[in-house]
Amino acid sequence: MSIYAVDKLCRRVVSEPGLVAELREDPERVLHAATPPLSDEERALLLAGDVGRLGRMGANFFLLHQLGRFELFGLTLPTYAQRIRAEYRDERAHWQSG
Repeated sequence: MSIYAVDKLCRRVVSEPGLVAELREDPERVLHAATPPLSDEERALLLAGDVGRLGRMGANFFLLHQLGRFELFGLTLPTYAQRIRAEYRDERAHWQSG
């Protein structure tokens, strides 16, 4: 599995206007047809809007941010931020108590 496919999809969201409409209409079909191909886990996490887990797996946070910006996969900018914070909550608490 290469998280590069997730980064590439997020970049395409910005540069290919028709892709946003396609993702809103039939996200599963678009994700299955993505090039480079996404793994089953990557597709599931994208469909769930789980940007926190994708970030932990190595996806670029700036590129993931575009999913919230374009309100894809149930994300908005505030929910994007909430999910990133939630994923790293334990680490933040540890760093702040240190």
